[in-house]
Amino acid sequence: MNMHLPKHTLKFAAAMAVAFLAACTEPTEKKLTILGENSGSLQAMQVFTDEYHKATGVKLDFKPNSFEDAFTKSNQDFANGTGLYDLVLQYNFSLSSFFKNDYVYTLDELKKMSPGDDAALEADLFPNIWKEVGYYYKDPKNPSDEAIGAMAYPFAANTMLLTYNKELFADAAQRAAYQAKYNEELAVPQDLEHFRRVAEFFTQPDKGLSGVCLQGSTGGWLYYEWCGIFQSFGGKVMDKGQGWKGSPSTRVMLDSPEAVTATEFYLSLKPFNAGNFTTTDGVEQRNVLKKGKVAMALVWSDYVQGLIEDGAGNRDERFGFAPTPGGHSMIAGGSFYINKKSKSPKEAFDLVRFLLRKENQVRMIQHGLCSPIRSAYDAPEVQNVPFAAALKVSLERADYMLEAGPDADLVSTSLTTALQRIWNGEATVADGLRAAQEQIEKERGAFYE
Repeated sequence: MNMHLPKHTLKFAAAMAVAFLAACTEPTEKKLTILGENSGSLQAMQVFTDEYHKATGVKLDFKPNSFEDAFTKSNQDFANGTGLYDLVLQYNFSLSSFFKNDYVYTLDELKKMSPGDDAALEADLFPNIWKEVGYYYKDPKNPSDEAIGAMAYPFAANTMLLTYNKELFADAAQRAAYQAKYNEELAVPQDLEHFRRVAEFFTQPDKGLSGVCLQGSTGGWLYYEWCGIFQSFGGKVMDKGQGWKGSPSTRVMLDSPEAVTATEFYLSLKPFNAGNFTTTDGVEQRNVLKKGKVAMALVWSDYVQGLIEDGAGNRDERFGFAPTPGGHSMIAGGSFYINKKSKSPKEAFDLVRFLLRKENQVRMIQHGLCSPIRSAYDAPEVQNVPFAAALKVSLERADYMLEAGPDADLVSTSLTTALQRIWNGEATVADGLRAAQEQIEKERGAFYE
């Protein structure tokens, strides 16, 4: 049978065929979904959203969450294999679960996927920070101290900074009164006893002043702050050299004299403390400080940007920054984790490399990032950032003090419960620490099974 189609039908069919082929060959716009804590780190990265899209065609969809929600959502997405997030910014206590469960790509896998020269970048990372937040056992399911290596690049190098109200410290009447009382000049504390004296002095109820604002909340806030003081007294929670190391037989050291001394010191600050201790986290502490009635606080470095700027570019000049008193700084921060369920892992790794370029790190420091790149702190633009000098000193001297193994949450919650009970007068220092020690020793083995 011979059939002839009308010419207009043939033209329409040809046009449809061309349109179909164009649709098949035209690239679909890529999008990367990025999950992290809504702190200075993620906020600084968002300055590149529009220009990165224009330059690469890749849309960046940032998902800022609270510290707790970012942790929960990342774990749920990885465990369920839903692939909601291409790139996750998480902390070193996630190293164990993420790599042991094969949720994320290792650096070696990413470099094979997208070869490049990363030698200069890696040489410029703070080595002690990288080894704490981005190294792990090469074979996570069969950990061996002889086979450890870099598994992820750090997105931030966080620590705590001594934050103080410059107006109070510069007040002539306050300086004279301090000199008369303590026979020394009022200065930013460099050791813990000096810190307590200054906290005591500025606790002036008749003027509505408090010496310090501590973080006593659950969710790690109390645990982290106390650990910093604990290490300044020469102690540590476990007998090991990195937070992510350890085994069921690793010794827990909360029964040490240093733990008792650190806790007694922490408790001695109670009369000088502002705010509701057991509900004060990093955000609430910042709110209390902004009222101008507190002399000092130990503040997370990735929360200070929200203290000195109001979000509209207006800077609050009242606050100064110094390394924490006691000669030690904690290592915190985390790494870029690329989801193995991501449809765009190469693009995600390209973004990581882009963000870690020195010139981009310099720009992000000015927006609140605590950079893991050492040379970025020497840039002229960074010298005007109020916290940068104190932060660099702190990162250069930073030590391990926070647990990051599979039992990290057990350690944090057990200690937080014990320390809150001690603070509230529900347990003695010795009894509270003993209870935490016994609970951790009893339950931690299950996390290694």
